[in-house]
Amino acid sequence: MILAWADFITWLTTPPVSMWFIFVVSILVSLFSTFLNKVLVDHDKMNRQQDVINDHKKRKKELLQLSEDNPKRYAKEYPKWQRRDPSIKNMEQKMSLQRLKPSCFTFLPMIIFFYVIRNMFTPEGSPIQFPVASGSMNPMQEFPTLLTTMLQSEMYSVLGNIVVDHGFIGFTGWYMLCSFTNSTIINKLLKVSRPSGGQGMGSMFDSKAQEDLPNPKSLL
Repeated sequence: MILAWADFITWLTTPPVSMWFIFVVSILVSLFSTFLNKVLVDHDKMNRQQDVINDHKKRKKELLQLSEDNPKRYAKEYPKWQRRDPSIKNMEQKMSLQRLKPSCFTFLPMIIFFYVIRNMFTPEGSPIQFPVASGSMNPMQEFPTLLTTMLQSEMYSVLGNIVVDHGFIGFTGWYMLCSFTNSTIINKLLKVSRPSGGQGMGSMFDSKAQEDLPNPKSLL
């Protein structure tokens, strides 16, 4: 029985079986996490709240421009925005907590699950994983060292050796590629996410959105 199990693990962790195994695992994990997300989070409500937040941020940018062009009008409009700002910030905090709900159920099980799976694809005493898939280009030649250290893989056997320079990627790299693709498709199919229309996360990189509105008294 022990020998049969060892043979099965060897078969499971050898390409091309390992490639399809991790692909299926990524689909199951994405389905599980997306299902929890859909059940635990009211996405219709979240989308409505996000529209309100985006409108508030858009108005902030308009007021910043108004403070330069017409300080007197800005002084009249500023109090309305300021009164609304605390409730918008509170809304953003509640939305962040809502998004964390699924993680409360999945964090520990996923850590244990991936610890077991990752160990299956990592030789004992070696930080480099078994090869899983070979891409159309060699990431060891194209990608920065910081990234290739995580992706690299190698395997030595009587059938033939696969060394790091051959460009095969290990479990971590292949799972990340599969997970990103599958999660995006599944989220769209289950209507868990929607395009942000240039709002939302994009505002993090918008310098105007990060500026504080000036005090009207300092402009008059």
